Amino acid sequence: MAGDLNITEYLVVTGNRTRGLAAAPSSEIPFLHRYGERVLIGQAPAPHASRARTFDPVADELPESLLAELNPTERLGLEALRHRARPDYVRTKQHRTREGQPWNMEGCQDAAERGRSRARGDAPQAGAPTSAYLEGSVAVGLIIVEGPTAALQFSAQERTKVVAEVQNGLTWLASMNPSAGISFTYDIRIVSLSIQPDPAAPDLEGHWRNPAMASLGYHASWTGVVQYVEAIRQQFATQWTYCAFFTKYPLVHFGYASIGGPRLVMDYNNDGWGPDNIDRVFAHETGHIFGCPDEYASSGCNCAGSWGRFGRPNTNCENCAPNGGIACLMKANTWAMCDPTRAHLGWAETMGDMRNPVLIQSRFGGKGNFELAVPAVSSGVAVTWRNNDNPSMPWAPMGGFGQALGKVEAISLIQSNFGSPGNLELIARVGQQLHFMWRDSGPAFRWSAPTSMFGGARGNPVLIQSRFGTKGNFELVVPAATGGGLLFSYRNNDNPSLPWSAPLRFGQTLGTVDEVTCIQSNFGWPGNLELIARVGQQLHFMWRDSGPAFQWHGPFLLFTIPAAAPTSPAPDDGAEEGLMSGRDRELEIPVGV
Repeated sequence: MAGDLNITEYLVVTGNRTRGLAAAPSSEIPFLHRYGERVLIGQAPAPHASRARTFDPVADELPESLLAELNPTERLGLEALRHRARPDYVRTKQHRTREGQPWNMEGCQDAAERGRSRARGDAPQAGAPTSAYLEGSVAVGLIIVEGPTAALQFSAQERTKVVAEVQNGLTWLASMNPSAGISFTYDIRIVSLSIQPDPAAPDLEGHWRNPAMASLGYHASWTGVVQYVEAIRQQFATQWTYCAFFTKYPLVHFGYASIGGPRLVMDYNNDGWGPDNIDRVFAHETGHIFGCPDEYASSGCNCAGSWGRFGRPNTNCENCAPNGGIACLMKANTWAMCDPTRAHLGWAETMGDMRNPVLIQSRFGGKGNFELAVPAVSSGVAVTWRNNDNPSMPWAPMGGFGQALGKVEAISLIQSNFGSPGNLELIARVGQQLHFMWRDSGPAFRWSAPTSMFGGARGNPVLIQSRFGTKGNFELVVPAATGGGLLFSYRNNDNPSLPWSAPLRFGQTLGTVDEVTCIQSNFGWPGNLELIARVGQQLHFMWRDSGPAFQWHGPFLLFTIPAAAPTSPAPDDGAEEGLMSGRDRELEIPVGV
């Protein structure tokens, strides 16, 4: 994990060109960042692919023979990832300067428009939008523009720093919506100019930008910028494209962008924010590229307008939102994403397809962090956590795992007593198949590869750790896909091999069960299992004794929801501990009327 991103990443280096081995196609290996033909970076778990070598960027040393084979773009991408894994980089990110402060970047989205209007011969080319919304594949041109003096040049370390900060910022941005399938493919250019700086130039950007575009073989104007981003879009066959200029030449503002693209501009020194905050400034400016307005007060924002893919107003503007709005990247120096910005990026529709979120309070931290997991729309599981020891109670950037499973339909999550303070344990349903995964208690905090369990499931699985056995068994209940009723399995945690029992079917008289929930109560010893099953609009109760029979009792109809009015009770045949005796009656009640 790099810096203050709670995201585990892997590095893949594909086949060796010099030995006649073709690079593995990108369709074979999921990636978040691609540099050249050979260097891919993604979120864990790392995939298996032929003609590729997978590395842990923290633990693995890369052989010099491999590094020598990489082209400059590939090596910069790799070195950037290694730079982000360094302990000093991690410490710096975890103790950022000006953390949480409003951007106060006067004109960061309109300075670009003023600069463009002053440029001579800068007629933008009409055509397909370069960056309408942030989903799918994106070509990113990184152009580092140097001048003739030492003050205008970049050291090798500074070039790596630029690429690392961009990588960090875009990793976070993509992690905010794993279901969007976002990937970035880079074209990195180092441009050295003989142009002297001129702080009095009528167009500070055009003074160096136009010669830079000419040196790359494009028109020496704004038109050349459009030509360049379209060229890399075609080269990499991506859906979207934009470019970013990094320079030490004088600028109108230290960071700014065009709403909707095609370029953003940044001063390497990053004004008072410093190079260590480039990642967040870059992510903020990329928000402008994909349609987001500023949300901090000094930008002059208001809560009106029509922004982004869905034409949403800027309702988190600090000048008019209740209590000044909530934390968000477009407002301040923070890793936080608010709902208005999600909509402006074009994510409102896709995020709505996510299914059963599961929230628990864990034993991590003094107070106990919140742990949240939810099936991602495209593949795997998305996870985040809230640091409840921090007075501001920040949520971590959303990460993802289990992408190899494909589309996950439903999940269940608990914290067990394995490890200290306790591993996270998760059941995921993919189609009719159940899979088990777990995450260690640290220091790696890595999710295991999925283990296939049994099929024939539907609806949501429910996992608990009970008081059966010395260690406490895992108890699993899930609706059956066919044949009616539910399936039950348990894991014997006292057995070193941790075996799961074969699934037992029960409650067939219920018919097809849609959803279920289950607990262990203090009835019986060490405690009966208690279960509610939803069948259509009906809720039914069942329970299993603590032994020696371990039999399931019921089902007993509880409620029908919704109903227009109370109806006559149905007869029942008795239940556990007198909770529903022959004199108790089920009652169908109206809900939400």
